[in-house]
Formats: sequence, C-alpha cells, structure tokens
Amino acid sequence: MSAATRVRPLRTVIIDDTADLRDLLRLALNRGGFDVVGEAGDGKAGIDLVRTEHPDVVLLDLSMPVMDGLEALPTIRRTVPGAKIIVLSGFGATQMSERALANGADGYVQKGASLDSILDYVRDMTSGSKPRPARSLSVVPPLEVPESMAPQPPTFGQADPEARAGTSPQPIPGGAAGHLPAPASPSSPATPGGVAASSISWWQAMSMAPVGILELADEPLFRIVYANTTAQRLLVNKTSPGTPLGFSAPNLATLVAYHRLDADASFEVELDGGTCRATIRRTGWSLLVYLDSTSDDVALLRRAIATTAHEIRGPVAVICGIAEASGWDGEEQLDTEMQARLMSSVARQARMLDSITADLLTAAQIQRGTLRIDLAPLDPRTVVESVAGDRYGIDVEVTVEDDRMVRADPLRLEQMVSNLLGNAIKYGEAPYTIRIRPDDQHDDHVAIDVVDRGAGVPEEFRAQLFKEFSRATGTVATGTGLGLYVVRTLAEAQNGDVSYRPGQYGGSVFTISLMAVDEPPLSEPPVEGAGGPALRDPSPDQS
Repeated sequence: MSAATRVRPLRTVIIDDTADLRDLLRLALNRGGFDVVGEAGDGKAGIDLVRTEHPDVVLLDLSMPVMDGLEALPTIRRTVPGAKIIVLSGFGATQMSERALANGADGYVQKGASLDSILDYVRDMTSGSKPRPARSLSVVPPLEVPESMAPQPPTFGQADPEARAGTSPQPIPGGAAGHLPAPASPSSPATPGGVAASSISWWQAMSMAPVGILELADEPLFRIVYANTTAQRLLVNKTSPGTPLGFSAPNLATLVAYHRLDADASFEVELDGGTCRATIRRTGWSLLVYLDSTSDDVALLRRAIATTAHEIRGPVAVICGIAEASGWDGEEQLDTEMQARLMSSVARQARMLDSITADLLTAAQIQRGTLRIDLAPLDPRTVVESVAGDRYGIDVEVTVEDDRMVRADPLRLEQMVSNLLGNAIKYGEAPYTIRIRPDDQHDDHVAIDVVDRGAGVPEEFRAQLFKEFSRATGTVATGTGLGLYVVRTLAEAQNGDVSYRPGQYGGSVFTISLMAVDEPPLSEPPVEGAGGPALRDPSPDQS
C-alpha cells in the first residue's frame, strides 16, 4: 500500500506598503495553510522577491510608492506565469482593479473585507472554485436602483475573457463595484457571444453622477449615443442622440479624435460649461468620455469626500482586522508577543486616523476664519523625534545642526512635521531624513527639512503644490489633498513659511521655516489666524 501523497502548502508572497496589513494577511494565510515566504513594501521590491521565491500565490496592492501594483503586474506575470495573482483593492478602486484584471491579474479583493472572507477567496481562487462573495466588516448603505438595473456583485472580481479583451464596459471612476449591463441603443451590435445587449442602458442609473458621462459611437463623427445630466450642462449645446460631437463641443471632438487610440487617455479641455479633465475609456464598440469639472465647487467637494473616505478606509480596515484576529479561539489564538505587536498597530493606525481628522478640522477652521495658534518657545527636536519615532514605524534619521528654540504651537508643529513625513513616505522613497538647521535665507529663523530620495515633484505641478485639494495628475498613491495646504497655512500663521526644492541627489526637500528665540519670554499671547479672533477649541486638534 503506497503512502498518502503529501500536499505542499502553496508558497505565497504579500506585496503591500502597509506593514500592519501585511502582518494581518500573514496571520490569516498561515491560519489557512498557506506558506507566506516573503513580504515587500513596494512593487519594485515585490518583483525582486517574486524572482527569488517563485511563489504560487501573489497578493499585490495597487497603490504603493516607488512602483505601484499596476506597473509591477506585467513583470510579475511574466516571472511566474502559473501563479495566482490577486490584487488588493482600496475602497472605491474598481477602475484600477478592472485594469489589473485586464493586465493579467486573476482576481481582486477589497481591503475592507474580513480576514475570513479574504482567506476564503484566496482558497477558492487557488482551488479553481468560484470565489464566494465578500463579507465586509463595515456597513455601507446599498445603492438603491431598480431590480432590473441592479449590478451583479461581487465585492471580489474575477478575470474573464471579455474583460481581458477590452470588451466589457468600464465603470465610472470611483463608482460602485460590480459589472453593469452594457449600454443599449437601437444600433447596438450583438455581443461577441451573439447575445443582444441589454434593453436597459446602464447609463440611466448614472444620470446623476458627479462627473459628466458621454457615450460616443466609435466612428469619424463621434455621434453622441448618451449624455448624462452633468455632461449636458458642461457641453451646453445640443447633445441629443445622433448629434455629431463636433456640433456640441468642437474642442472636445478634436481632442477625442487625437487621443482615441491611446489607452486611458486623459487631457484638459475647455468647454462652454467650464474647464474639464476628460478621460477616455473603450467598450467593445463605443468610446466612453468622463468629464470632471475642476472649476465646479460641488465636484471639488465630492472628490475631497471620496479621497478622504479612501484614506480613512485603510486604517479602519487594519483596526477591524486586528479586532477579528483577536477573537480567534483554540490553536488560532494569538500569543502574547503577537497581541502586543497588534496593539502597537492599533495605536499607529489610530494616530493616522487622528492626523486625517486633524487636517479636515484645520481646513474647516481656515475656511471659517477660526484657526487659533498658541505660540510658545519650544525645542523643535523634541517634536521631530516624537513624530519620527512612533508615528509611522519606519526608520527616520534625525540630524540637528541648530539647537535654538523656535516660537511655535507644539501641537501644530507636530501636525506639520507629521504631514510632511507622511507625504514623503507616500510619494517618495527611503532613506528619510529630518534635518534641523539654520535657515540660509533668514538668520533669525530655524529650518526643518523633511527629505526623501524618491522621484520628486513634477515641475509642472510645483506651482499648485500647496493649494487646497491639490494632487498631481497620474499619481497612484491617494491622499486627501489637504496635507500640504494645511502645512502652508499653519506655517504662515506662526510667522513662518514652507517651501519645496528638488533634492541634490534626487527626491524632495520640504522645508518649514520658523522664528528662532534665544531666550524664551515669560508669556506669549495667542496669535489669531486669518479670519479674526476666536476661542481655542475645548478639545485641541492633535495630529
């Protein structure tokens, strides 16, 4: 009688820039019998790890510094053609997830799902079973649409031949997950499988979308098939079905013709209803054009809410995952060392949430004219080392070349340094350095440099760097768009300023300049921010 065949655990690699989330995924996968052979914090390091370990399963985050998941995906697929590649999608990142599927991923899972759901999904993907729907730890009100128009779930996506061939309709950027029926029109051709398109257009469910949506026939005149309410307002002129786009918006028609063959083309366009950023997507037979009005305050607010929700979602997902893991019983119960490590993760993620809410509150106070600054002599080194030491859990070198005290609000200075360091981690690369030195421009100021070795800020974006809700086009890493705006306003309110310059050896150098004090005065009156006098909030804004 032959011995039973021993099944080898599937070798797994986790590529994600959040160390706390990697810990949770490792716990869940080990619990499910997978062998986690390595972790990486960015796409470039992930490629090197995959080349070394040749795993059977790769969990790949999409939004990472240095090299994002979409950029790393083709190389990983070529390196391990037989592996299952499952992308980790942030909340509302359906568009990026679909692009990942089209570029060779086998499926995607949202980070907000429970650890058990993620484990079940990975098991199903590796066994060839149909993936089960996600069970999210957070409660999100469902979008109410008629049953006949309801999109098919799931929270998890799975690649299919049509998606890879580019024939599946693309969702609205930032829209709900799921696959909606293809656009319908009297002239719609049959799908590749010979089945006629749905008699109900999915655009009807998107008539009140915050961005303009155009469906254009992919032919020389680009006749309008459908225009939602926002698109009609932006185009102003006639937008009825069958109208050539050139009659409604000549500028847009010219640019669409120029970019129609480019993958994911995006460009600025002047329309009668205002300046817009247009993005082109393809279906099997038509072009989808999304029009995002950068001059529309409502659209700006909606984008701010969406990006802030995304930023909050990450720490919340980690905290919920830790709570779930802490409830495991029996052999799966966490040991004392792991429990202590996870509690440190909870504290770190909670501080990140606090930093986000502090920026939101500060931005609101700036707008209302109620920003309050309490100046006092303080040692900047104490604040800098506090932020560098425990806020992000990474190695940050702190050098002190000027030991003078500065006149600043300690809580606000902590918020400023935290924002700049978080920005360096999100968009730059290690090593990270914070340097306290004499200000080269003003002898009576102390400069605090936050330095990274990444790609730096694109030259065309530098003029907008410190504006509210400003984020460079094409960046994969997300953010609220408030961090640098808050730093600038707080610096100016403390009689200082903040500036940017490219690093001598690459990367970025952000510098806070504050007034130095040789001998601290006995007392210092509070300084009121732009907008007039106000009382300090009962609960101070801590970052």
